[in-house]
Amino acid sequence: MTRIAALLFGIAVAITAGCSNDVELPTPYHLDYLEQPTNVDAVQDGDAVRVSWDLASTANVAGFVVSFTDSSGYVETRFVDDPAAVAYEETSLDLSQAAVYLVQVWAVDERDFFGPPSAVDSLAVR
Repeated sequence: MTRIAALLFGIAVAITAGCSNDVELPTPYHLDYLEQPTNVDAVQDGDAVRVSWDLASTANVAGFVVSFTDSSGYVETRFVDDPAAVAYEETSLDLSQAAVYLVQVWAVDERDFFGPPSAVDSLAVR
């Protein structure tokens, strides 16, 4: 009986160790792979919002993602399919008076990997 209990205990330990989620993380190849957009500026221009940014290097960049988060937390994202872009104009946002949007920009590579996000810029509709 002791042998059977020891065998069952050994099997349970082997199964538990085999199901462990402790695996070594892959090398962080993506560190410094894409630059972080800087100097993000969102301004209202009539019925449109114009977002501009700077990027130190366009190496590995396939495009950009621009996100607009309203005061309720709803997020709308737009893809800019131009690695040399430094601005984007959006015309479908609700620009009713007192609307507030938080705007961020990410560089994206050809595999849709997002680089580090820009600092948040806020836009208060006049």
